[in-house]
Amino acid sequence: MGQAKSDDACVTLAGCGDIGTGHTPPESAFTHVAAALRKADLRFAQCEKLYSDKKNYQVHSGAAKLEALKKPETAAAFKSVPFDVLSLASNHIGDWGPEAVIGTVETFQKLGIPTIGSGANIAEARKPVILEKNGLKIGFLGYCSVLLPQFWATEERAGAAPMRAYTFYEPYEYQPGSPARVITTPDKDDLEALVEDIKKLKPQVDIVVMSIHWGLHYVTQPQDYQTIVARAAIEAGANVILGHHAHQPHGIELYKGALIFYSIGNFVFHRRGGGPAPCMPGEKFTHKQIYSLDPDPGVHLDYRRHWQESGIPYLTFDRSGLREATYLPTFLDEDGKPAILQPDDPQFETSRIYLEWLAKDLKDGIKNIPARDGQYVLYERKG
Repeated sequence: MGQAKSDDACVTLAGCGDIGTGHTPPESAFTHVAAALRKADLRFAQCEKLYSDKKNYQVHSGAAKLEALKKPETAAAFKSVPFDVLSLASNHIGDWGPEAVIGTVETFQKLGIPTIGSGANIAEARKPVILEKNGLKIGFLGYCSVLLPQFWATEERAGAAPMRAYTFYEPYEYQPGSPARVITTPDKDDLEALVEDIKKLKPQVDIVVMSIHWGLHYVTQPQDYQTIVARAAIEAGANVILGHHAHQPHGIELYKGALIFYSIGNFVFHRRGGGPAPCMPGEKFTHKQIYSLDPDPGVHLDYRRHWQESGIPYLTFDRSGLREATYLPTFLDEDGKPAILQPDDPQFETSRIYLEWLAKDLKDGIKNIPARDGQYVLYERKG
């Protein structure tokens, strides 16, 4: 803190996707990646669990078997890396009531890890975290689009900062039963609040990082509203969008010198028990029934076929914004611990090609991703 400004000041941020711990001992979740994470100046991740002794299970969440609530002492795993800032804005933030929201924030406060995206009220949930490193100030904001109505923060209730969206369906053809085009549009008030948050933060910092839990899990493409929100955030001053929730990677876009990670994927995800995951809140169908595909006899595409694929984006910023970005591919082992993919592993090239393919339908998608020194090269500023 308090370092003198320098024209060549730069900082490298390692951004991670969803982390759902449950390993024994807890810090073993990061055994294979801790050294790689420590090479960055700052580390960010999306926290998918609650760490609180305070609790009040919300039966309407339908999440009793998802092991979303952990003992507070196990949160020390995040300090073992250490992570410098965490987003708590997820679809599970309200599973155990407002009490667990507040308790989780307090747990990380005791560990000295600031959090974004959730709080005791909407003002706390929208409050940024500002860190200073290498003479640069980096501001972080967090939001969530996948929320039950009881889970977003209000002036009187703890929860997540919402960036809600609406869904409409339009048949592609006149025939009854024709496949429908899904149309999503962002909530006007939420988007205005998000843009205002960024505009308010921008003059206080050199770099703005926006985290957002959004999209549709197990599918390959972002939804309409995600592109609208991402572009609005960048135009307001965000330098990178770190997205998560889809439980698989999505394509990466470069828009006006800022990167949009629609979904980084599952960084750490302990294998849970409890049987099939239900679609919520109705619980009549399971994820496997809805998101798996059986296009022909003997051909099955499981909904979790990309569950294990993820990576660590390394984002280097200076006062002009994004200087360069690389991506270290990772792959979850059978216990849900990430391991770094080596170039001689066939999955290294498979994951690289998949990231390129994911961007094929994105207007500003990065469709050419070369590999160098064991990482994928996403961006290098010219000049």
